Amino acid sequence: MATPFSISKLIFVATCLIVRAGLSFADFSIVGYSQDDLTSIEKSIRLFESWMLKHDKVYKSMEEKINRFEIFKDNLMYIDETNKKNNSYWLGLNEFADLTHDEFKKKYVGSIPEDYTIIEQSDDGEFPYKHVVDYPESVDWRQKGAVTPVKDQNPCGSCWAFSTVATVEGINKIVTGKLISLSEQELLDCDRRSHGCDGGYQRTSLQYVVDNGVHTEYEYQYEKKQGNCRAKNKKGLKVYINGYKGVPPNDEISLIKVIANQPVSVLVDSSERAFHFYRGGI
Repeated sequence: MATPFSISKLIFVATCLIVRAGLSFADFSIVGYSQDDLTSIEKSIRLFESWMLKHDKVYKSMEEKINRFEIFKDNLMYIDETNKKNNSYWLGLNEFADLTHDEFKKKYVGSIPEDYTIIEQSDDGEFPYKHVVDYPESVDWRQKGAVTPVKDQNPCGSCWAFSTVATVEGINKIVTGKLISLSEQELLDCDRRSHGCDGGYQRTSLQYVVDNGVHTEYEYQYEKKQGNCRAKNKKGLKVYINGYKGVPPNDEISLIKVIANQPVSVLVDSSERAFHFYRGGI
């Protein structure tokens, strides 16, 4: 006698066979979903199959594939329900759509406890932009050529290193006129006050750049995991900064003054489910 699971498995397989027969390379262009995809299980499966092709997803067994489809379907419902609320931001299907939110957080979101002796320490000296009175209504440092192309941290909670490096790349462009992609891997390996792929602190990694400089990404390439510090064995250009300052807390005007003059490294709590599927907006 067939069990409910085996019956659903047969239905899934039959539907997949039909869907596979109708897929073409044109389907690779799918980047989201439409309301029509939500109207039947067959259309949801077709969307899932197209999503698998787009993101090169392969599962070890049919049982795993069915389980991932159920997670995908639940995430799709969450995305759609959130988008229907007409928020100022919107969500979409991405490569993480077959992960539960707990799985996503474990793999991609740093989970270290907040150490306020490191991240909230007071700065010596006066806030450098305190007396700035003229600043533009908006500024986009990408248009000024101070931002490198988007990078991918992959399954490693190294966002702190990427944030630090992006800030140093930006200020180096402003000061020297040269936009140089720098090494997140060096900070991941060599800033031992942070915690590698389990999370870290911009303050300690910025201090590392003050003390040691940071090599180019070309010289010290990203490996998606923490390894031994090899900075002493690397050659070529290094970029230094002469210091760093924190923006006064809960002071939006001070933040605007800084952003008008240089990129800023920020820490965002991305543990909320919406960040799992963030597509755009604020």
